[in-house]
Amino acid sequence: MVFKNIQRIKSALPEVFHVAMFYNTGTIFQTTFEQNINIPKLGENLAELLTHVQKVYEICNFKMETYRKFIFETDDVSIIIIKLGEDSNLALFFKKEEEKDLKLTSIRRYLNKIEDLIDTDETEILFQELATREKELKIIEENFQQKQQKILDLQNQLRVNTLSEAEIGDINKIIKNLEDECGLLKKEIEQKKSENLIITQKIESKKKIT
Repeated sequence: MVFKNIQRIKSALPEVFHVAMFYNTGTIFQTTFEQNINIPKLGENLAELLTHVQKVYEICNFKMETYRKFIFETDDVSIIIIKLGEDSNLALFFKKEEEKDLKLTSIRRYLNKIEDLIDTDETEILFQELATREKELKIIEENFQQKQQKILDLQNQLRVNTLSEAEIGDINKIIKNLEDECGLLKKEIEQKKSENLIITQKIESKKKIT
């Protein structure tokens, strides 16, 4: 969802005075908040909020694979957090006006309208998620390749006849550690590729529907 669509939410719901779209990692990628607040810290705390709710469910032995929405109501400001895509979320901040008491029942009436607005841009959200994930995958793959190259360089060093047994032992230890790290990175790469494939399939599925 791009900034124009955040403005569309605000136009459709005048009671919303701020919007923040953030990834599960806590990175805010669209918001109406200005730089006079700590936006990275806001994203971090919003993500932690979701994590804490997840932990509450786990402690109570309740099952929560994902969530649809959370509503937090206070006297002055109420917040709705809505699940967007695999890794993205939408936080809406409602401020109570003097002449209008914004209660939970009122907020719930807005949810259908909000979700309708979100649905129209779901494919775009998926594209944004995929682009972010592809960047993350590229960084991991580059890290993997760098470690692989280090292993090759160290293996070439072992061919030098002037090395002492101690030096050979140290190099072998480094190679072993690098190989272990590469093994973990390879698994992470495979997992990321699998997740990206799922998102790609969702995008293709939505294209067929439209």
